[in-house]
Amino acid sequence: MITIQIDSVDKSSIIEFGSVKKKDVINQQTDTLEFDIVYHPGQTFRPEANSEVEMYDGATKEFGGKIHQVTKQIESGNRVRYKVRCKDYSYDLDRELAIEGYEDETVNDIIADILSNFTDGSFTDTNVDCALTIKKVTFDRISVTASLQKLADLVGYSWYVDYDKDIHFFEKNTEVAPFNLTDGDGNFITDSLNANNDLSQIKNRVFVKGGEIEGSVRSELFDGDGTKLLFRLGNKFSTKPTVEVDGSPVTVGIDYLDDEASFDCFWDFNQKYIRFKVGTVPGADTDNIEVEGIPLFNLVIQVEDPDSILEYGIFEFAKTNKELKSREEAVSYARAELEAYKDGVVEGGFETYESGLRSGQVITVTSTLMDISEDFLIQSVHFLMKTVDGTYLYKIKLATMRTIGLTDFLISLIKLEDRLIEETGDVILEKTVFPIENVEISDDIDINTDDIPKTESIDVEEDLTVQALDYPVIFVAGPCPAPDGYKRVAIADGSRAG
Repeated sequence: MITIQIDSVDKSSIIEFGSVKKKDVINQQTDTLEFDIVYHPGQTFRPEANSEVEMYDGATKEFGGKIHQVTKQIESGNRVRYKVRCKDYSYDLDRELAIEGYEDETVNDIIADILSNFTDGSFTDTNVDCALTIKKVTFDRISVTASLQKLADLVGYSWYVDYDKDIHFFEKNTEVAPFNLTDGDGNFITDSLNANNDLSQIKNRVFVKGGEIEGSVRSELFDGDGTKLLFRLGNKFSTKPTVEVDGSPVTVGIDYLDDEASFDCFWDFNQKYIRFKVGTVPGADTDNIEVEGIPLFNLVIQVEDPDSILEYGIFEFAKTNKELKSREEAVSYARAELEAYKDGVVEGGFETYESGLRSGQVITVTSTLMDISEDFLIQSVHFLMKTVDGTYLYKIKLATMRTIGLTDFLISLIKLEDRLIEETGDVILEKTVFPIENVEISDDIDINTDDIPKTESIDVEEDLTVQALDYPVIFVAGPCPAPDGYKRVAIADGSRAG
């Protein structure tokens, strides 16, 4: 029986079950659920965005997430149809952006730190299982889901958030389905199992170009002429070579790095040359300069599958992987490609009433009738209501697991102790925050609003100097400040003199 809860309250009775659809796509992609609720005089519940939604098939939780979109549509009879769209809990994971850098830390520790600092604290990491050490990685204000995907890309893993808000981070193709399929076992609906062999992706002759590898010790001979200083090398040596002139060894430094006065000649790794300095120029002679070292070669191999070529003809494919550092690694890598694609790619699907399947799980299909016995990776799980009375089914899409050998090989390369897992390039993280502050300035003014006028008292004082009639006075031209001593400003025709 299917039940749907909204904010922990069972709302199954008011949901239009013919409208219920759930989509679970592989691993890190967002799972979705949609359904309709009709508002009318007898049903007054209105769904709201950001509400939590859980769907159960019996006791099995088939979905957990949040409503992210509600569309309203008026219908006849005073009815309003609410079309509800939900996303899984990755909706909550992406509320904050991660801004942090990590060096020499395991993926387990990095994910734990991201969940602690850039989520609301409700997410757990119980199913995070990756002890690989990351040499360097930065997250420059990207979502938590993008951060998890970045880590997954670095180490070749998969991840998703389950319906209980726990993060799963794991090696690809290691989660097993709760049941497999065989003829007549009842785990799939009759006539629904199908398989398609797609030869458009067939590969039966593979060329692989890897990194540079060391060869055997090799010597190069040059003719001196008494004046020539620079000699171009035919090989790119892995380490500093030895040099002899007329059978006697000379000292060799690294050009532009070592002191010019301390060595007889200098070697350049990238430009591939030996340069003598003035005063040590080899004399004129044939093959009197010998340079010996360990050369580097580009690793290129070819592997093919004769049986596939005989049956389908030649289908060539070229691949470059600079992480391959030996001929044995390159051959193993090419054979993994052949094993995955020499017979094309098989895709298929089936329908079932059984719950518990999730994208990313591995399921084994054994059918004598279809001549199939193979492991498949579940690509998607779609839940569909077939009738309003509650009949439902799950539609499953499958892809071949032949590529698992290639995936496992690539992950094994990453796990080698001498391989550094790091993000290339430098990123400067800017964490400065400029807060916006509101400043309030208040000024109290007492305004008299009474009708009764207020009276104020003013005291005025005046100093009076009494001057005798025979007081001596000297009249001067103005302007002049206040009377000073005997001096007074002369007045002529009503104006100051001067």
